[in-house]
Amino acid sequence: MRTERSRRVTVERATSVDGVVDTPAGEPHRPGLVGSVVGRLAPVVMRQIDTNDLVDALDVDVIAAGLDLDALIERLDVNEIAARLDLDALVARLDVNAIADRLDLDALLARIDVDEIAGRLDIEALIARLDMAKLTAGASQDVAVSGLDLVRRQIVRVDATVDGIVGRLLRRRPGSRPEAPGRLDAGHARSRPTDAVPHDLQRRDVSGHYAGPVTRLLSVAADVAAVVALNAGFVAVVAFVLGGILGVDPSPGVTAVLTLTSLAALFLVWFWSSVAFFGRTPAMALLGLAVVRRDGGVVTGGRAFVRAAVLPVSLFVPVLFLGLVLGRERRTLHDVAAGTTVVYDWGAREAEQPVTIREQFSARVRRRQLEEASARGPATDDAPR
Repeated sequence: MRTERSRRVTVERATSVDGVVDTPAGEPHRPGLVGSVVGRLAPVVMRQIDTNDLVDALDVDVIAAGLDLDALIERLDVNEIAARLDLDALVARLDVNAIADRLDLDALLARIDVDEIAGRLDIEALIARLDMAKLTAGASQDVAVSGLDLVRRQIVRVDATVDGIVGRLLRRRPGSRPEAPGRLDAGHARSRPTDAVPHDLQRRDVSGHYAGPVTRLLSVAADVAAVVALNAGFVAVVAFVLGGILGVDPSPGVTAVLTLTSLAALFLVWFWSSVAFFGRTPAMALLGLAVVRRDGGVVTGGRAFVRAAVLPVSLFVPVLFLGLVLGRERRTLHDVAAGTTVVYDWGAREAEQPVTIREQFSARVRRRQLEEASARGPATDDAPR
């Protein structure tokens, strides 16, 4: 009996200030006397309070002055707030059209003081931060590339014109010759309908296609001219050193041997090393050409050497260049010997073929035929037969 009474007294003394009794473990949590009274009075008091009067009585300026915004901002965890935000749901609930309709753009623009904005801009500091040399260099490079591509496109158009004329003379069927080597012939060409009107005709991507005869002849002529000019300069320097510095006057025979030897060595280095390392000669790079294997693969050093060694034979027998217009794969003797061919390759940009005069003429004729057919109207079944 005494033990039970002492336990009851201990429990009653455990009542806290807020009226909640700390019950022993295992028993349900029960509110005390104060908690029960507050719980009954709170709803009655809240019903008697006028919320509007309470809000009107609040002095927002005083509250704002008492707030320490810096401390409040420091206590905010922006990452946690962003993690709890459902941005997808927020964006989905935004009605962009309604927001745009409510915006008065005229009033917004009218409130913008352009003169004040311009007055606050530090033009000198802005110009000082601009790298004018870089901007000028970039603009100059773009202009040079655009001009080079324009020249290339016109040469490609001449290639297509010459190929078309030869095809008509030989009565060659359209599509009878492949347009590109094996592995490069997959989806490069964008076919154009023959019944298209002139303003529907577009440039054609010919990247990886066999290079035409005009472009190839121009590249060979430019490379040979560069080699001859370099060799002439080299021979002149050697003659000056021998005669002006060393006092040696070489005979014409020695000069001829020196000239031919240096020309052969320079010719071989020019046409072999450039193709072996870069896949093209300097003139080919300028005109947008590249040397590839017959199947479209990368040319090896051995093939490049054979091509450079046989090239003089093609130069001394120009008739061998007829293979560029008559051959199925547009190859010459040095291409056949090395198992190579030449294709259009403008690097990162597409090699483009402009619309030819023949295509424009054919499109105009087709358009006139369609207009005449449309003017006559569809044929009726009651027409006499």
